[in-house]
Amino acid sequence: MAITKVAINKPSTNTAPVTDNPPIGSVTSSFFVSMDDLLHSNVENYETAAPLLWFNSVEERVTVGNKANEYQASATIYHSLIELHLQTDSKMPVLRQHMRNNNNIAEMKISRVGHIGDGSENTEFYSSTYTNCHIEHIEEFPDKIIVKVSVSTRSDTAAETSHDAVQATTSGSTASGWDYTTNKAMA
Repeated sequence: MAITKVAINKPSTNTAPVTDNPPIGSVTSSFFVSMDDLLHSNVENYETAAPLLWFNSVEERVTVGNKANEYQASATIYHSLIELHLQTDSKMPVLRQHMRNNNNIAEMKISRVGHIGDGSENTEFYSSTYTNCHIEHIEEFPDKIIVKVSVSTRSDTAAETSHDAVQATTSGSTASGWDYTTNKAMA
């Protein structure tokens, strides 16, 4: 049996040429949550918010049966508890006491922000605003807390961007809203 030599591709130390082209799309992306005046950060434009490590939100229409035979969709739209993963820090006692006192949160907002070039740091791409919220659950870990919040209404806004991701306006190119207590669309 003969031994054959195989060329091994070695990693290159060459780098791509540096250009003055702006980055396309979101170079960095972060999510923030604000809850009335309960949260704080040192991030410009988000001083009354906290960074989100992760979150989960489910909106659904309850159905029974299957599509092949007795499929029936309910007219009612439900929203899950919103699950927020936050870093463990000084906000923890405030949130815990807010839950214990059964205090209402008038408005909670989750925002996706990103950097789309020089001078465009912390640009909001998308936001969901919830009203009449209550903290229902807090779970504590050494490095994070999980907060679950019930909501009554939700409205979503996506910022209008051009094809090269340069923001054109923050007024929102798409918007929607739903009131879960009345089961009706919001204006």
